[in-house]
Order: sequence, then structure tokens, then C-alpha cells
Amino acid sequence: MCESCGCIDHDPRRFDLVSVTDDSLRKLRVDSSLVPFDFSSGIADIDVQHIMIDSLEIVEIVERPISIYICLSCQRSLKNNVQPPESLANFRWIGPIPPELQGLTWIEELLIARAHLNGTIVRLQNRTSHFGLKGHAILLPQDTTRLLDLLPFPPSLLPDIVRVVWVGRPVRSVDALRDHFSVRTQRVYDALLWLTRHNEDYQNVVIDRSQFERWPPVFVVQELLDQVGEVEDGSQEDDARMGVATEDMDTVEVTGDVPMTTSVVVDIDGVSQPSQLQTIQHISLWKNDATINVVTGNSILSEETLYCYFTATFPTIFPWGTGKHIDNRRSRSLTLKKWIQLLLKNSSR
Repeated sequence: MCESCGCIDHDPRRFDLVSVTDDSLRKLRVDSSLVPFDFSSGIADIDVQHIMIDSLEIVEIVERPISIYICLSCQRSLKNNVQPPESLANFRWIGPIPPELQGLTWIEELLIARAHLNGTIVRLQNRTSHFGLKGHAILLPQDTTRLLDLLPFPPSLLPDIVRVVWVGRPVRSVDALRDHFSVRTQRVYDALLWLTRHNEDYQNVVIDRSQFERWPPVFVVQELLDQVGEVEDGSQEDDARMGVATEDMDTVEVTGDVPMTTSVVVDIDGVSQPSQLQTIQHISLWKNDATINVVTGNSILSEETLYCYFTATFPTIFPWGTGKHIDNRRSRSLTLKKWIQLLLKNSSR
């Protein structure tokens, strides 16, 4: 793992061992007043200079000094006396996840998010001896127009972004499904309180305490269960997804509840194109002259201009609101594609 960019690679030939006293590491210095969390590594030579590294993989040689792994890409930049654009020090720091945001359920995460960029379809299916989640959660792009400033998100509105589908024989007992759709009030409140105090995207968020006063300590989002759709036979749907690799849970080795997992279906055929766009494309084929009146409405949030597009939507991934895909303070900018690649290989996530 590279201490500079925090990315994992399994090929040791892609790394160099660099002494912590090497002058080139000075390019990884950061202004500690800009970092909202403790990023010390425990190495005096590093910490005294406010050098930011990912300290999960520190190697100590038998004889001093301590050395750290630096990937070849970051090392090339350091040797040229420039800050590596991939480095955490280049305003890519994300920070540790606090206890208040750890272990939240997927529904609890939806209730504290300022935006919902994806809709979710949860597919449930009966197994021989128990009920459990099986199959896929499909993410559907949403036309999100604003960031929420009053939280938590009302559970009664969850059916707008989450749909539950039951496949197979009729449900014998809805009660067996409740654990997958339950909310712990205190955990949601503690998470929001922490975010408003520490996350830079939540500084202007107001906690709707009247909602928490109405919630019991633990409750089930009944609106989701009341609108469960039913499919008698899911074989055709399964056949349509033969190209999606999943782990087979219906084996003798798997006992008890099926683990909750998700997979993503990518829209490669444009099936999620807005109907308005399809209409405009159809009109463009007309041979006769026509006048089209366009009435503007709400502006759709865009990752091209909104710096907190991702961080405000996924606070459990970006607990401090830092590490944004857009940050004009970077010494060298990152493309959205590069930013995503680095995030996917980040050791702490």
C-alpha cells in the first residue's frame, strides 16, 4: 500500500521503500489547520513536519530509520520535487469513520443523507427454512434537484426512492422481514448530531427534533412493507441477469440468514433516459417545420459543478465532508474518472 496516495496494489514491484527522513517527502506537507481530524502517523520525523501519509502500512527496518512504501507513480513526482496529484496531501484526505457513523443500516444511511442520487429496488425471496435478502439491489439514477437542509429524511417518503419486490411463493409472515427495514432512533440522531458538528457539508443543516420525538426507540418503516410488490416467478428475470456474477447462496454450506449484499446494473442501453429526451429525439426526426416551446424548471444537481455532489450524498463514506472530487485548492486537479479510481483503491475504504 502506498503511504502517499493510500492505494492498494498486490505487485510489490510497483513500490519503493523510502526513508522517513527523505527530503522529497516534504512535498506531502499539509496545513494542519485545514484538516478536521488527527492525521498523525506516530513517526516523529513525519509528524513534526505535518506530512500526511496513510499510516496503515508502516514498515520498520531492523536498524533505523523507518521506511515507508511509496508507489512508483507518486515516487516519480516526489523525485521531480512536485506534489503527487494522487497523494492524500493534495486535498484528498477523507479521514476516519467515527463510532457514530459505524454500523448504520442501509435505511438509516438514507435518513441522514442530504441527497439521494439513486433509487433502490430490493428483491426478496423465500428460502426453504428462513427468510432473507437474495439477489440484487438495482440502483436507478434520480433527477435530484436540491440538497436537504432539514434532516432526518421523513421515513414516510422512503417509498419514493426504495421499492421492495417479493419473488416466489406468497409471504408467510411479513414479521420475518422487519429486521431488514428497521430504524434505531438514537443511532440516527447521534449520527446527525455528529455530522452537523464535524462534517463541512452539514454546517447549515437543521435537525428536525420533532420527528425524533415522534419516533419510538426502534421502529419498522411500515410504508415500505405495505407496498411490497409481488412476482410469482422470477426465473425470467434471473435468466436476464445471467451475465451478472453473484455468489450462490442456495447451497448446503450456507446456513442461517443470507447476508445482505448489493450489486449494480449499469444502464448501457439508455433505458433510463428521461422521457423528455426521447421526445426531443423523436421530434428531431420530423420533416416538417415545428416550433417547440421549452419551459425551464428546477435545475438538476450536477457532478460537474456541485463540489459536494458525492460527499453530501454518502456521509458514511465521507464522514468529514473532505476529499471532494472538486477542490480548487489542489496543486494539480484530478479528473472525475481519476478521482473515482483512486477512491476505489483507497485502503481505508
